[in-house]
Amino acid sequence: MDELRTLRELYGEPQADPFLKARVRGRVEAGVRDLPDAGARRGPVAWFRRGRGAGRPGVGLLRGRGTGNPAVGLRRGRGAGRPGTGLLRGPGAGSGRSRLRRPWAPVAAGLAAAVAVALVVPGATGGEPGGPGGPDRITTVSGRSVLLAAASTAAAEPAATGAYWRVRKLHRQTHPEPLGRGGNRYRLVESRVTEQWVARDGRVWSGSRALGAHPADEDAWRRDGSPAEWSSRGRLLSTAAEEGRLTAATGRVPFSMAGRAMTFEQIQGLPTDAAALKEWVSGAVREGRAAGASGADPLDSFDGVVADALSGLLWSKPSPPAVRAAAYRALAELPNVRYLGEATDERGRRGAAFSFDLRAAPAVRRTLIIDPGDSQVLSATVAGPPGSGGDQVELVLEAGWTDDEPAAPGLP
Repeated sequence: MDELRTLRELYGEPQADPFLKARVRGRVEAGVRDLPDAGARRGPVAWFRRGRGAGRPGVGLLRGRGTGNPAVGLRRGRGAGRPGTGLLRGPGAGSGRSRLRRPWAPVAAGLAAAVAVALVVPGATGGEPGGPGGPDRITTVSGRSVLLAAASTAAAEPAATGAYWRVRKLHRQTHPEPLGRGGNRYRLVESRVTEQWVARDGRVWSGSRALGAHPADEDAWRRDGSPAEWSSRGRLLSTAAEEGRLTAATGRVPFSMAGRAMTFEQIQGLPTDAAALKEWVSGAVREGRAAGASGADPLDSFDGVVADALSGLLWSKPSPPAVRAAAYRALAELPNVRYLGEATDERGRRGAAFSFDLRAAPAVRRTLIIDPGDSQVLSATVAGPPGSGGDQVELVLEAGWTDDEPAAPGLP
């Protein structure tokens, strides 16, 4: 492999990132098990990009383990017992494919290690804490390698097709006012499913379904008599779920970034080079602040807003594969983006966690959990927003193109 030889000549022999190595090896071995027998002429890339469960209907889809439900160009989050887990399906998926003969197995382990090593920037093999090559440096390099691996996966995705861009999320946030009587005070946690549908011609539909509130402190709630309804700040809160609603939005630009309204065509035309994309986003943030754009708060961190805008291109907007890849690469170079290691979101999906500060004082921090294996954002959490009473959590259930018609949200 000439590319690997070039990397070694430039940087020497780096240590493989164990987290990335394990992920790559699992994906390679899954592809090897599904590789056709004699007569197959696909190169390594074709079978490497096939996820677990290949052999069932679907082309170019991100599908769930053990599910047979096809979707149209959707990147789905992992959810036990639900369609979609976020493993990339490559072109040419079909049924009736024969099993691989095992002589490829030794190659899988070697390829996994080689890919993992190639993605790690050298110079992080030890040293004093905080110094060159010390533990702090190791964390930075490892996080960068995870983001670059996600960028490579995003760049390899096929261009999605479909009539509507759809984002389906599960929101959780703590009601800001404590409720209850006397010493039996507690806060309520509210949950809601939202969906946004955007047609290519700019038409927009917004869907919402309240799932009811539940007490964060159930013991205090029981001592308070286990009420099912509360009145707070002019709102009626209830433990009961509501029916879903779908509303067509008129006169509204479907997307925004750093306070700037954006159309579908503008998102498709964003730079595909990481440095150019970062510069474009930075310019949009500066312009928004100078113009006093909606949502542009002078107390917000400039670098944090840039990181937030780049991360939005990963899942909340219909960014083409090359733009998503550029956004991941740009995030990998931002010094304010911190790698927190492996993490699990509230639905039990495992990924890699990254955080950046949106505001220094009072501190407001965004944490993303991504799956580098399919480049999907699993969850986004904002900790410390003023007056919130707790974290604001968004769990990404689906994000991608579909031919399904807009409909009111169902239960998650």
